Amino acid sequence: MTETHAPARSDVERAVRFGVRAPSIHNTQPWRWLYRDGVLELHADRTRQLPALDPDGRAVVLSCGAALELARLGFAAAGWRTEVDRMPDPARPDLMARIRPVGRSDVDPATVERAEAAERRRTDRRPFRPEPIPAETVNALLAVAVERDVYAYAVQRAEEKLDLAVVFSWADSVELSDPAYRAELAHWMRYPDANAPDGVPASAVPHVAAGEPRHTDVPVRDFEAGITGGQDLTEVIDERPLYLVVFTITDDPKARLLAGEAYARISVEAERLGLASSAMTQAVDLPAVRERFRALMDWPDHPQMVLRLGRPQPGATPPPTGRRPLSAVLQYEG
Repeated sequence: MTETHAPARSDVERAVRFGVRAPSIHNTQPWRWLYRDGVLELHADRTRQLPALDPDGRAVVLSCGAALELARLGFAAAGWRTEVDRMPDPARPDLMARIRPVGRSDVDPATVERAEAAERRRTDRRPFRPEPIPAETVNALLAVAVERDVYAYAVQRAEEKLDLAVVFSWADSVELSDPAYRAELAHWMRYPDANAPDGVPASAVPHVAAGEPRHTDVPVRDFEAGITGGQDLTEVIDERPLYLVVFTITDDPKARLLAGEAYARISVEAERLGLASSAMTQAVDLPAVRERFRALMDWPDHPQMVLRLGRPQPGATPPPTGRRPLSAVLQYEG
């Protein structure tokens, strides 16, 4: 092992490239990065917050948490050990974290495998194959989520799935009844520009033909707001995905940041294990809906994210979604 004081610019940019691959609500990418004095800072970009869907900024913080986790993985893949200060300055609430590279180390095979999975990972909104996920795989996904006051839970009992379906159906109706939500969703749909640097391209949206609803037990978000999705669902699949809920013991900004990190770890581990994943956030978007969700499910802790996981369809992988260039999100000082 060799020590050096600060990473090369290429290592910093590699870390940020990993970070900006993080999933974010409607692919808004609500973050910016600042590198100075050997420290990489992650800041929330509130100009990219969704007023209708994310009125309290919770999803911005979760998205930044996912970016933080992947940036640390990018440093690790370049042979850097890091230390992290989360929410380090109460006077600057949009400063999410400081990542400090503290020394060099050999890159172990597990880190290489995780980094490769992170580079492959894409949100998959298509129906998953109905084959069940083995218990040992479920346990592996749950294990990577655990960190301090964060953990994940697999919704597997029939009565819980029914309650989940009820809440998501109600949450869908609440959101769709809001003209501001529909306008916001339409704004972030990228059609016909499939090469846009942010937002959700039509090519990444499954197209559900009129009168042929998806055969799924828990409703997924309908992104076909004023556009036609580019992924035709040619095969009827009775979807039976695995639903994982990420919980935090408290519900402060630091807890939400940690939940975003867990979300990224689960999605990377799922990819590593040959599974596809996507977020389902309707039941946790709005504060009142989130509390009703928690009460109906009789959960003592705070649900922050629901993930849908399963065996991907064979053949073509989901298309990539755009990412803003580093010049738009990364600054250097000093």
